[in-house]
Amino acid sequence: MGNDIAVIYSSRTGNTKKVAERLAEALDASCHSVKDTSAVPEGATLCIGTWIDRGTADAAAKKYIESLRGRRVFIYGTLGAEPDSEHCAKCIENIRALFDPSNEILGAILVQGAIDPMLIEMFKSMPKDNVHAFTEENAARYAAAASHPDENDFAQVIAAAKEVLA
Repeated sequence: MGNDIAVIYSSRTGNTKKVAERLAEALDASCHSVKDTSAVPEGATLCIGTWIDRGTADAAAKKYIESLRGRRVFIYGTLGAEPDSEHCAKCIENIRALFDPSNEILGAILVQGAIDPMLIEMFKSMPKDNVHAFTEENAARYAAAASHPDENDFAQVIAAAKEVLA
C-alpha cells in the first residue's frame, strides 16, 4: 500500500494516536497529527482518526475534515462507549456528515478507548438523570473501557482499513 496513504489523527489522551501509529505501521503509511498536515501527500488516500466529543469528531478533526475536497477517506477513531452500541453508529453517521460530498468515504470504524479521567470526574457532578451521570453501571463501563484500545482493537481497525483500501 504505502506512500499513497496517509494516516492522520486527532488525540487528546493518546488513545487515537496509539491506533494511528499501529495503523500507519501496518499500512506502511506516513502518520500525521491533525495539527500538522503540511507533509500529507496531495493525492494520498486518507485514514482520518478522531476521538468522540459530544457524539461527533473532536473540534480539531472536525475543522480538518470540513476542509477536505475530492479525497478518498477511511474513518477510524475511539470512543468511550461500546463499539456495537447505537451511540457508536450515530457517531459514525455524524462524522460522515461532516465531509463535503466531493469526498469518497471508503469505510468507518470506531473502537473503544479509555475515557479521560477528567471527564469521569466531571460526570460525578452531573445530576443522576443525565445520561453521563456517574452511576454504578456507568462506572463499570468506564472501568471496562480503561484497558482500551487493546491489541484486538488495533487488529479490528487494521483489518477494516486493509479491506476497503485493497
